[in-house]
Amino acid sequence: MNSGSNADNLITPKELSELFKISLASIYRLVDKRALPFYKIGGNLRFSKNDIERYLKCVCIEPMTKNKL
Repeated sequence: MNSGSNADNLITPKELSELFKISLASIYRLVDKRALPFYKIGGNLRFSKNDIERYLKCVCIEPMTKNKL
């Protein structure tokens, strides 16, 4: 692998829970539901920062705008 490889782009479930500011159990719940994209490497879960950014864009709820009268 070269420096700056995709491995540098991976984070652990604990790091993701800290980033999302939710419990580790909630991360595992989202994984069990297959709601979050993840990789399983040697039995360890890892998340791509790029995949997580795309996920956040998909689950973003836009604010309601008021109609101008």
